[in-house]
Amino acid sequence: MNRTTPDSGLVREAREKGFFARLDSGGHGLADPGWILASGSDALAFLHSQVTNEVEGLSPGQGNESARVTRQGQLVELFQIHRLPDRNEHGEIGILLPRARVVGLLELLEESIFVDDVRLEDKSDDWTWWAIQGASSSTLLDGIFPRKDSDWSTLSEHALAALSSEIPIDDALVIRSGLAGDEGFLIGLAVGAETTPRIAEAIRSAATQADFLELEGPRLSELLEIMRIEAGVLRMGPDTTGRKRILPETGLEQFTVSYTKGCYLGQEVIARVRTYGALPFSLRGLVLSAQGVGAEELLSMLPAEGETIFLADGSKIGQWASRTYSPMLDSVVAFAYIDKSHRVPGSELELKVGEQEVNGHVQLLPFYRALDESDRVAWLYDRAVKDFAKGHENEALGGLEEALRVDPSFSDGYEALGVILGRSNRFHEAIDVFKRLEEIAPDEPMVNTNLSLYFMKVGDKETAEAESAKALQKEMARASGHRFDEASMDGVLEEERRSDALRKKEMFGMVLEIDAEDGIALFGLGNALSTLGDWDEAIVAYARAEESDSENSAIYLAHGKVLEKVERFEEALSVYRAGMEVASRKGDLMPLGEMEHRVLLLSGGSGAR
Repeated sequence: MNRTTPDSGLVREAREKGFFARLDSGGHGLADPGWILASGSDALAFLHSQVTNEVEGLSPGQGNESARVTRQGQLVELFQIHRLPDRNEHGEIGILLPRARVVGLLELLEESIFVDDVRLEDKSDDWTWWAIQGASSSTLLDGIFPRKDSDWSTLSEHALAALSSEIPIDDALVIRSGLAGDEGFLIGLAVGAETTPRIAEAIRSAATQADFLELEGPRLSELLEIMRIEAGVLRMGPDTTGRKRILPETGLEQFTVSYTKGCYLGQEVIARVRTYGALPFSLRGLVLSAQGVGAEELLSMLPAEGETIFLADGSKIGQWASRTYSPMLDSVVAFAYIDKSHRVPGSELELKVGEQEVNGHVQLLPFYRALDESDRVAWLYDRAVKDFAKGHENEALGGLEEALRVDPSFSDGYEALGVILGRSNRFHEAIDVFKRLEEIAPDEPMVNTNLSLYFMKVGDKETAEAESAKALQKEMARASGHRFDEASMDGVLEEERRSDALRKKEMFGMVLEIDAEDGIALFGLGNALSTLGDWDEAIVAYARAEESDSENSAIYLAHGKVLEKVERFEEALSVYRAGMEVASRKGDLMPLGEMEHRVLLLSGGSGAR
């Protein structure tokens, strides 16, 4: 996307007025929707095992965003899943995704069907789709096709409903789905149905009278692409080319993953990443500018999607993805996968693009949010706090998660979510939430204070102490009026840890020269070697420690973690299970709880391979 005009004015007008369009342009993404129908007695269970989000738990009419990943957690496809109102005892599932990607997804799913009673059909040619998008889209839809018991604004995101009680859902259906960051609906009309011409004309007439802007032809695809990028919506292809992406790197796991649904392809990797937060790259937005360079020229200079991002000093920090000129920001913007050291929101990066120096301002996506979203986020947050005060924990968690889907940078929402999870003894989940918050609020000491508390709760004393030290450093930096330097702090802490580990390695080595079977010394040596990254030697020390002190459950936990570090997962499972027997006998609840958690993650949620 290298042009800034004439689309700039149309984008602003479309966002201001709202817009409608028939989606048959043959263009990018959902400018040309595709539709897969899944049916058969095993359809729900089969899809549930193949995708990242809930399927079997969907009620008729409910839907969600989901993904297909590899066993290594690498993203393969994105789509919407919709459970259709039951027309038989088993129900049917509709899958909405760009038409150009239908064949690829069908092939992937069909390869996994063995004896299952599942039929997957490409029904893209059976439907024409209309989009009604904008802040007043539900009001417009109410005027054309009023609902019997409620208005269209009460339909949940990704929910599917009949257009009206008089029109069969086989002929017309509505999905609540915003394509460009605003409220919106997609209306599917069955090809050849008697009602289709009348409904299409009613949409066009009512939308025109309401002064909605009509988008059509080749320009539709280009405009939707600009608005997609402004809205922070990832698209397979430009945002997944080059390096293989595990799903959490995209930031989409909070929308597309159910952590309670049980086994699915790729679950182990995604669960481990969620627990440890070890992401080499994460998706961010870059607002770009260069001295004396216009927007169109700057866009033309940017490397292709998937290519390396260089700092001015030649350092490699990530990879480029989608880019456009944003009329709403009046700037060139781009998606970028950025490493941990450079992705803190608010950072200013000096980039090298060819021979040109370019400034890149890092921010969380999206670049554009609907004008009324802040009010909705505040309302969801207030309701969640009240729900929790009344003891309605699940409702409170659901409200906070919805607020964060609307505004992923809402720091108060992360804090409340983490605290509620912590008070419910869901410590690992609370840790995950506060790790997310740390990227949004890197200078806030409260984040590390809470992390210290929850790491202590799960028995990880070393990490808890490190987080407590980081909180203290941030407090001191704040008091002195300086910004906390995490890289410098991490370097200091790492040097202290290595120095302490070397001292302990020497000390325990001297003890073992006197008594080679001293269990405590072997355990201490294993811990020191683990800190130093000498994984193989640490594994040997822990194994010997287990032989000498077989009733110390903490040894099994440490041993299993190091085996995970070197991806010896089957051995780690065996060690954890042996340790759980010891911890259960002795009543060691903290190591028992963490080993149970590790076994669940390593065994794909089922407790056994």
